Amino acid sequence: KFLIFMGLGKIKIQKMYSENEQKKESFKIPYFTRKKENHTNDVLNEQQENENFLSKFVNPTPSDKEVYSIINNWVEISSRQNVNFKRTLLNSQGNFRKNSKILLSRYELFHLCLSEILYQSKKNQEKDNDILKKVSKIHEQLFKTGLRNLSKEFINENSTTSADQNTGNEGGDSLLYGIEETKCDLVDVYKGSFQKNKNAKKKNFSYIFTWSLYRFLPILTWFPQYNWKKYLKNDLVAGTTVGVMLIAQGMAYAKLAGLPPEYGLYSSGLPLMIYPLFGTSRHLGIGPVALVSLLVSQVTLSTNNAGHDYSENEKVSFALLIAFCVGIVQIFMGLIRIGFIINFISHPVIAGFTTAAAFVIILSQLQYILGYSVHRSHYPFMTLFNYIKNIQKFQWQPFLFGVTNIFFMQLIKITNKYFKLEIPGPIFCVFVSIFFTQVFRLNRFGISIQNQIPKGFPNVRGPIFNEFTKVAPTVLTIAFINFLETIAIASKIGEIHGYKIVPDQELLGSGMTNFLGSFVCAFPMAGSFSRTAVLSQAGAKTQVAGIVTGLVIILTYLFFTPLFTFLPNVTLASIILVSVVNLIDYREALHLLRIRFLDFFAFMISLISTFMIGVEWGIAIAVCVSLIFVLWFSVKPPMCVLGRIPGTVIYRDIKWYSSCIKTPGGILLRMDAPLFFVNAAVLRKKIRQKEEEYSEKNPIPLFYIILDCRGMTDVDSTGLQVLNELGEKYKKQGIFMGFANVNERVKKLMQAGKIDQTVDTEKFFTRIHDGVESAIRWKFSFLKKFNEQN
Repeated sequence: KFLIFMGLGKIKIQKMYSENEQKKESFKIPYFTRKKENHTNDVLNEQQENENFLSKFVNPTPSDKEVYSIINNWVEISSRQNVNFKRTLLNSQGNFRKNSKILLSRYELFHLCLSEILYQSKKNQEKDNDILKKVSKIHEQLFKTGLRNLSKEFINENSTTSADQNTGNEGGDSLLYGIEETKCDLVDVYKGSFQKNKNAKKKNFSYIFTWSLYRFLPILTWFPQYNWKKYLKNDLVAGTTVGVMLIAQGMAYAKLAGLPPEYGLYSSGLPLMIYPLFGTSRHLGIGPVALVSLLVSQVTLSTNNAGHDYSENEKVSFALLIAFCVGIVQIFMGLIRIGFIINFISHPVIAGFTTAAAFVIILSQLQYILGYSVHRSHYPFMTLFNYIKNIQKFQWQPFLFGVTNIFFMQLIKITNKYFKLEIPGPIFCVFVSIFFTQVFRLNRFGISIQNQIPKGFPNVRGPIFNEFTKVAPTVLTIAFINFLETIAIASKIGEIHGYKIVPDQELLGSGMTNFLGSFVCAFPMAGSFSRTAVLSQAGAKTQVAGIVTGLVIILTYLFFTPLFTFLPNVTLASIILVSVVNLIDYREALHLLRIRFLDFFAFMISLISTFMIGVEWGIAIAVCVSLIFVLWFSVKPPMCVLGRIPGTVIYRDIKWYSSCIKTPGGILLRMDAPLFFVNAAVLRKKIRQKEEEYSEKNPIPLFYIILDCRGMTDVDSTGLQVLNELGEKYKKQGIFMGFANVNERVKKLMQAGKIDQTVDTEKFFTRIHDGVESAIRWKFSFLKKFNEQN
């Protein structure tokens, strides 16, 4: 019904617009074009004609009222007003035409909004009253409130200028003001406001400052419009759920990074208040993650020049310095808008790297599960070899305790899925483990515990740059991994909930979180797959849920840290193992093997290099593999020979269409890639190769070559030079060379490259078949001229 009603309104506007055009043509009488003469009789005749013409406006018909109501009650018969009448009438007709188009566009926009509301309401099963409220609100914004505000703005603007333009003419002022007051033209309003801002140079600074605030602080765009009654309950529930989950995960990832467990809480508290200020994702769960913690441990768990382990203070200094530098790098990347770099890394390469990183994380936690530690090599496969070599040190008590924890977490996960519950499995296992460890004193049986965890706010401290060269490679690696994880998670969750994220702004948000977080004892953070999924499933609506999560963690390290004194390390290791198992993407490997072996090869190269050589070199090799593939497809562009499908004028690749007919006497070649300096020589070589193949297999001499440019989206100077050389070569040999399906961009570049000097402009065709027929006609005309000469 709404669509029918709005459609009728649109038809009515279009009808009024067409009637106005017809009447405008009918009222084009000689009055507007005649020149005044000085003779008295001519003046009297002109006044008589004016009276007859203006009588239509003094006593209008009902149809005339619809169109000319805006000029009623102001027309007077006087020669002094004729100029004003002519100007205002033409202006009113132009404004009516513009306003009709604006109103029609607003009806179109209302149709789109209405369709979206009906689709979403059907999807979410909303009630009719809610739908009506949304529709009325949009209608008011588009037609009632919007037009009223525009008219007020235009009246206020023109009230200061109309008097200056018509000084000394009171009647003219009122008439001109009366017609201008009725304008609601968007174009004129924006022009007027732009002129006003241009003249008011003092406001430029405040305008730029305001624009910068809204550009770099997205919270200003959504928080003032936050619906407390509708969203607060959902955000509180979701934020609290993730906060309870993050207590255990934060401490576990701190242990993974080689730091005391309280630094996992510090990284999950105050920094979570920073991201909502700068980020654009509504559901991103930022904080400590397994992969970034592993990269931090590559520095904190290494040895110094003397071969000794670093002290706890040195480890903390390294971690905070890494967070500080990662933040600086990401902020710089966001400001220069370098988010496009993610397009150069293929998905199989990223999947292989994360799968190998999951195995490396599992190796780092085996010491708590198996009950004995070994020398950790920089090469993960050597660490695995050391565990196998010292298997005689195995202790069954921590192994049994860890397996029990893993079993119960998986059981809770299955229960939540089956009964649609939200029981936090990790925190449940944490409190149960603390209870049994404290009651039965399990630390006497080889199960290590955390001991005392300090309570209170972290100390504010800055980074120490004494070992910057040691952390520099790790900083670049973490900044890159952080960017990949955060953008991938935020984009995916944004698609699910129907909103878009800004990659460069996400870089800025993540960078500011790490940069400012480093001053409150936070090690590097990134977006988390698991916590983001929990936020989405728990019903989070905005980033207020992330703020609630941060408050839960702050309350924890302010008041409840003594409860975690008897927390076993094996429980934290179990939480990490359950979390990182999801990173082992074996299904992706099988999928790639089934559809394309080259992508599977890239996956395995990334996986094997990361596991054998190490994480830092693994990511470097993974990036190199992606770039090599890009260069490979650029140097070896797909090219094919075309043939005609029988009974049609359609040409297809003869490899895929075996029934295609090769047209005798010519070569039809298609290149599905831009032609630039990397592959220009490849095109020349390919054409030469096809020439040789043709001369060996066909008795008819080659007399035409047509290049299908359907997939040639761009061409550079080197490519133009190659095309010119080919055109000149075949022109001397008497071979017809043409181009088909050339887009406008490439055609202009060819014209700028003066290719018409070697290839006539008549040899550019919209279809391949047209080129073939033209080549055959060219050959016949050439033979005819040759016979006539002889």
